[in-house]
Amino acid sequence: MAESDDQYDALGELYERTKHIPTGLAERATLLAALPDLRGRSVLDVACGTGFYPREFRRLGADPVVGVDSANEMVAHAREAEGRAPLGITYHRHDADALPVLGVFDVVTAIWLLGYAEDEAALDRMIGNLRANLAPGGTLAVLVPNPDPDWDVLADYARYGYEVIRTGPGGARQPVVVRVLGDPPFDFDSFYWLGGVIEAALTRAGLRDVTRRATVVPEDGRGEEFWGPLRRSPSFAVFTGHA
Repeated sequence: MAESDDQYDALGELYERTKHIPTGLAERATLLAALPDLRGRSVLDVACGTGFYPREFRRLGADPVVGVDSANEMVAHAREAEGRAPLGITYHRHDADALPVLGVFDVVTAIWLLGYAEDEAALDRMIGNLRANLAPGGTLAVLVPNPDPDWDVLADYARYGYEVIRTGPGGARQPVVVRVLGDPPFDFDSFYWLGGVIEAALTRAGLRDVTRRATVVPEDGRGEEFWGPLRRSPSFAVFTGHA
């Protein structure tokens, strides 16, 4: 195997570990429950990372599926995975702040993207660019850090695979470090917008029926004793709106 293949395998294994720990399973269940039936629908996933969700959408019957990310390494890994096991997914490199119109899609998703907007003007640009790719009547779904978290719960999230630690004073958005546990552990920076900011920005973009969706957890036998704290204070929130 080529050295570059090893690099992308290592990157994908590390990055996608977050999708398989308990909080990642709840994230996926909540997002998929918020989406319409994807069979025969076109989907654009912005900030697609290594292509985890585009592959999931394709397996659920979406067609065509397009993924976009700003990081060369992520797009390269996603393309490498597509080359090994073709699903018919197309990937592009674009920054969400300057995303062009790539088509007219029935569903547009942005997972963990909007927390990285530097201010509300950038947030409006990103959402406007997502909205510009959405077909009339289509669904926009965004997954963002929970805007009304219980920080004590998030600091003790080890049972769910990671911890969330505040790293600076809160303003319009709260900076944090997310520490993903495991071997090896790794950290990444994130930002939690205050309550109401995301809904207001989606509404300003002209979306209708803006709704925060209920948190869904897997039916895996672990029950409320395990999943209860995550239900009370998930690390994420999913919002949907319609064009």
